[in-house]
Amino acid sequence: MVKSKKELEILLSRAPGFVHPSIFLEQYVTDSSTASELIWIAYMRRDIEDKVVVDLGCGTGVLSYGALLMGAKEVVCMDLDVDALKTARDFLKVFSPKIHLVNADVALFYVKKVETVIMNPPFGIHRRGADILFLKKALELKPSAIYTIHKYNPQSHIVISRLVQRHGYSIAVMVVRNMHIPAIYPMHRRRIHHFRVALYAISRSEEL
Repeated sequence: MVKSKKELEILLSRAPGFVHPSIFLEQYVTDSSTASELIWIAYMRRDIEDKVVVDLGCGTGVLSYGALLMGAKEVVCMDLDVDALKTARDFLKVFSPKIHLVNADVALFYVKKVETVIMNPPFGIHRRGADILFLKKALELKPSAIYTIHKYNPQSHIVISRLVQRHGYSIAVMVVRNMHIPAIYPMHRRRIHHFRVALYAISRSEEL
């Protein structure tokens, strides 16, 4: 078992990138610092170890890898991109008995048993409302807890909070921090892009 958040961050830095990243899908690998913080928060709140975890929009598997390192019982990795799932499969093969790869559109995805959802959904820059679509799906799965990353601003926080509360969940901003995204698309002019994001912990109201 990984002993510290720093050790987890180092291990997550090994996550592979996308072979053919799609700007429409807003694909980028969650940086290891942000990914480790999200997973560590979920782990410390007892929502990872021995739990059935779903990673919505798993990409190449960085959050799934973190959950597995922290003792998840099973991880369902869902993504629309077949190539990304192949990369995730190869990256996570040492955990193969615990991994379930699902190629699906998030709107059509369903799994019967899930205890925790983890995700870094699209920010909704190129597909307006994509972040909310992912959050709605996570809530529809009715897990005990959801850990998610969203671009932070006061207005979006209000929208997210109201949606969560309508579904009978409570929400807490655990961290507001910078996320770092390398220049992987032609329109990127800076070597590293920085975004202000919020890491949310969402739980059934009586559990938060």
